[in-house]
Amino acid sequence: MGTMPLEKLSPQEISRAVEKIRQRYDQYSYKFYKPKSLKDGFEDRYLEALKSGTDVSLFLMAEISAVEELLRREEERIASDQAPEPAREGIAEKVDRIVAEQQERIRKYPEAPFHPAASEELRRLVGALGELEDTHWERLGRLLQNTSYYRSSLTMMQLESRLRDLASRASGGAPAALARYLYQANRFPRNYLAIDREEKEYILECAFFLHELDEILERVSEGDARVEPAARRGLREVLEYVQGIIRDFRLREFKRKR
Repeated sequence: MGTMPLEKLSPQEISRAVEKIRQRYDQYSYKFYKPKSLKDGFEDRYLEALKSGTDVSLFLMAEISAVEELLRREEERIASDQAPEPAREGIAEKVDRIVAEQQERIRKYPEAPFHPAASEELRRLVGALGELEDTHWERLGRLLQNTSYYRSSLTMMQLESRLRDLASRASGGAPAALARYLYQANRFPRNYLAIDREEKEYILECAFFLHELDEILERVSEGDARVEPAARRGLREVLEYVQGIIRDFRLREFKRKR
């Protein structure tokens, strides 16, 4: 029903408005199984308004708004109850979603297509380590030059050697650390259990290396007073890249036992 004007209603308009309100209360009771006493309450209020000299036009406007609001709320409730529930995610769908999310995270790293049998995760991890070596390592040596971890220190020389083993791609296109993986991947018939074992071994060595580098960068960037502010910011950038690899390739739990 449309909104009634605010000016005084004529006797005929008052009669029509009262009848319309009664009809709406009847509709409310019938359609939504509500007690008819709601309509009786309106009749009591209407008589009281007439007796007390209340502005009948304003009274009826308020009553129309009230009954229309009751109807609106019930209709919204029914519509909400009948809305289809979101389909529950099954196990297969959940697995597919997790795999898709994982693939999306690792695709920010370059791909090293060294062998057709290699999984995308392995190719991207080789690429991520390669980017660390090519883009960040030389810079890291400069950032650490005034600390205990300068490039020619024993610790950093050992880490650099391990990074080269994990990341530097030889003439065959794969790092030296994947030599046994390539041996198994090139055999026919392939022993897929052996291939999987060698892939896991490489990933584990990458995790050990990244966690050790992460600990050093955390220690220096947070607690070494000799590091200048600009160098500290640079160290944090390299640290964020290292921690990103650990996070995106799900390597958090793979730390070498002390």
